[in-house]
Amino acid sequence: MLVAATAALGFATIGAWSGDGSGVHSASSSTAVTAPAAVSVPRAPAATQSVTIANFAFSPASLTVSRGTTVTWTNNDSAPHNVRGGPLQSPTLNQGASYSHTFTSAGSFSYICTFHPSMHGMVTVR
Repeated sequence: MLVAATAALGFATIGAWSGDGSGVHSASSSTAVTAPAAVSVPRAPAATQSVTIANFAFSPASLTVSRGTTVTWTNNDSAPHNVRGGPLQSPTLNQGASYSHTFTSAGSFSYICTFHPSMHGMVTVR
């Protein structure tokens, strides 16, 4: 790449000089040589997963995700619910409300609704 850039610069310089045959050379209009623009690599969008709360159950009840994934729980029941366990500490979720958590470390995270302890779920992070 360096050789190609040097060669291109050399050719551009040669082309910038002109002579009249008398041995006298003068600079003509300048020729600019620019390096190629830097290539930016787009970042992959963050992964997201959804859990629905309906009919007094988490659906899906078990979820496996990669580190960095954001999981969002949405309450579709008329009764209030929450998501509690380990790092998951949602407020009370009334109908239509959501709670999100981004999992940054691997492990298995079980959770329940403390209002309705028969409701339980698990997120496994790899």
